[in-house]
Amino acid sequence: MRATLVLIGGLMLVAGCSDGEDAADTGGKNGGAATASTASAGAGNRPAPGGTMKADVSALAADTSGLEVRITDMGTIIDLPSDTLFDFDKATLTAAAEVELAKAAEMIRRAPPGAIEVIGHTDSKGEDDYNRKLSEARAKTVAEWFGRQVGVRQREFRVSGKGEAAPIAANAMADGVDDPAGRAKNRRVEVLLPAGASSR
Repeated sequence: MRATLVLIGGLMLVAGCSDGEDAADTGGKNGGAATASTASAGAGNRPAPGGTMKADVSALAADTSGLEVRITDMGTIIDLPSDTLFDFDKATLTAAAEVELAKAAEMIRRAPPGAIEVIGHTDSKGEDDYNRKLSEARAKTVAEWFGRQVGVRQREFRVSGKGEAAPIAANAMADGVDDPAGRAKNRRVEVLLPAGASSR
């Protein structure tokens, strides 16, 4: 009888330890799940600094991607195609213009202190005086748009129009035949950022 009781007691002790281990494992797993859940909830409310930085950098890269940018001794020049910003022979912004202007505005926000120059250009078609006035009107429209943007509007903008006087591509081919692609490149509004501005 005594041996039976000892045997039953031993079995109960083993079972109790086993249950305790299972409970501890379950508790550990549940505790781990609870911890993960809490961390996840915390991460949702307060992202880790590393994750936030990556998200910010990606968004910034997306904001400025696709811009035509040139680095010169004078500063960083953003070439905004007039064909994207304006309808033919107009100085009123198109609906698609805001996408390109928003990218340029992001670069202005990151630019060093100093005045921002906005310079309009046309191709060689038409009269010189007319082209100069159109290019200046377009530059003024772009500068006015920047002047309404948060983080940009406090900057000083200098506006000018050069018409067809400063092409960046040939308006005609070597044999004198019209070059539509070259003329398209010349129809632009340049945004000149102070020297030292980043293009990325």
